[in-house]
Amino acid sequence: MISRQHRSTSRSGVTLVEVAIVLPLCLLFIFGIYEYCRYIMVQQLLVNAAREGARYAVVNTQGKTTADVQNMVDQRLAGQSIQLQNYNKTTDIQVYMADPTTGNPIDTSGNVVAWTSAPFTNAGFGQTIAVRITGTYKPVLPFLGNFNRSTLTIMPSAVPVQVTCMMNSEAN
Repeated sequence: MISRQHRSTSRSGVTLVEVAIVLPLCLLFIFGIYEYCRYIMVQQLLVNAAREGARYAVVNTQGKTTADVQNMVDQRLAGQSIQLQNYNKTTDIQVYMADPTTGNPIDTSGNVVAWTSAPFTNAGFGQTIAVRITGTYKPVLPFLGNFNRSTLTIMPSAVPVQVTCMMNSEAN
């Protein structure tokens, strides 16, 4: 009978060291993908809510107020406004008559004004109405943000987001 000798190699801690090095890198990569997907989801949610709000505003220039449009947009956010830091629907959702080329709020004379001075109810047929949602996206995984090592940042701790949807008025 042939007997084989097994040489014992001392690799007792090598596997543990390899796992300790590779596992955190893999988890950081996976959590980074997760966080980026959350950001894209919030961005798309804001785009859809702004589009729905603009559609609501262009067909309801008579009989509806800015607060009505803001409430409708807030409902379309489906409670996900909690993803935005310090969200306030009365200031973060803007509804106004807009310049179609720049998206800036304008009055009936075409002068650029603050959005509160450019009510969408003044828009005539074919004039542009805009709904703008602004906010600050805060990542849910805090360890991915503010990892500074001599100007090396993995991910900012807060990302400003702004979505604007413009449509032509169909009412009046």
